[in-house]
Amino acid sequence: MRLSVVGGGIAGLAAAWEASGAGADVTVYEASDRLGGKIRTTDVDGRPVDEGPDAFLARVPDALQLCRELGIEGELVAPATGQAFVWSGGALRALPDGLVLGVPTGLAGLVRSGLLSPAGVARAGLDLVLPRTLRPGGPDVSVGRILRARFGDEVADRLVDPLLGGIHAGRIDNLSLAATAPQLDAVARRSRSLLLGLRRAPRPAASGPVFLSLRGGTGVLVDRLVDALIERGVVFKTGTRVDALPDEPVVVAVPAFAAASLLGPGSEELRTIRYSSVTLATFTWPASAFPAPLTGSGFLVPPIDGRRMTAASFGSNKWPHWSAGDTVVLRVSAHGNDVDPADLVAEVREATGVQAEPMSTRVSPWPDAFPQYEPGHLDRIARVEAALAQTHPRVRLAGAALRGVGLPACIASGRAAARAVLATAGHR
Repeated sequence: MRLSVVGGGIAGLAAAWEASGAGADVTVYEASDRLGGKIRTTDVDGRPVDEGPDAFLARVPDALQLCRELGIEGELVAPATGQAFVWSGGALRALPDGLVLGVPTGLAGLVRSGLLSPAGVARAGLDLVLPRTLRPGGPDVSVGRILRARFGDEVADRLVDPLLGGIHAGRIDNLSLAATAPQLDAVARRSRSLLLGLRRAPRPAASGPVFLSLRGGTGVLVDRLVDALIERGVVFKTGTRVDALPDEPVVVAVPAFAAASLLGPGSEELRTIRYSSVTLATFTWPASAFPAPLTGSGFLVPPIDGRRMTAASFGSNKWPHWSAGDTVVLRVSAHGNDVDPADLVAEVREATGVQAEPMSTRVSPWPDAFPQYEPGHLDRIARVEAALAQTHPRVRLAGAALRGVGLPACIASGRAAARAVLATAGHR
């Protein structure tokens, strides 16, 4: 059986891996001149530093399993530190313990952190006595709506928005609770108090690191996967835009707006999915330029403070393969693509006290990079998939626009799409 994959990002490559492993003859079409999508690792002062995602969740099995299948499990590395800060009120303040996606499971940590005012802590405590906000079976709501109702604005703006909003490059008042934080959604619908419900909810056993990367950067995953696919006979056609569906089973693993243009009837709702743009800037400084050694893995920046940056990662602290005693590597993220790196340097100076100019600067813009899961997103995707099952029975969707933006979610969606389309076509 022949199968086409439209899109050469990690979801499309995972679909090709699944289908070729099942014996299908696979062709991957990619409009750009490179494979891997937003996974890209390049050299910065002799180090393999990622321009896109620098890690994946280890406790969601799909990326780790793919590394095992490719024989690169031995190249995995864990962060050297997990301590993170929030830059707020002119100081770097440690994130409180016991947070779940930025949501507190206790009040003592909020007091110690200094991130909230006394009134903000008191308002957060009202979650313990307020009546239930969500009911089982009720409509999807935004993360911001439930968090502001339960804990007040300060928890929402200074903890959850920097963390969960940062993961999705959006604002929590526009993000679906069910799609971006299903564990919070489930607890909010079965428990009157979100704080107590989270405290009582079962936690995964702490068996190993939360995040993993590869010693040569996440680009190693793409490189090894492409090599393995070529060995299986998969054909890659880069620099090739697909304007009409091939007359064979197809996995479409491109952004929602591109999928809608390709698929036509049945896919119109995909055009309603908005995308946000981000810029990642990588800087290096001599370690001696900082008034004190940096500690922890980096810091988040509350959008409410009006800063240009949204987060800064102390990469040379976080990753052993970026470490060098005489050089500091920082990755700084910001919304949008019209970003002047000088503005980011100025904010890094204010946050850390470094005064020297960076030794090197690399700017990596990612236009239309993050699909925004607005309230009702999962229902929207379900309707599109149901419509396409009627209009395009030999087509399946994959990728970040569906049910998750991280590497494990994209890999899982690609593999699941390949299995589904092969089964629909009668392949065994």
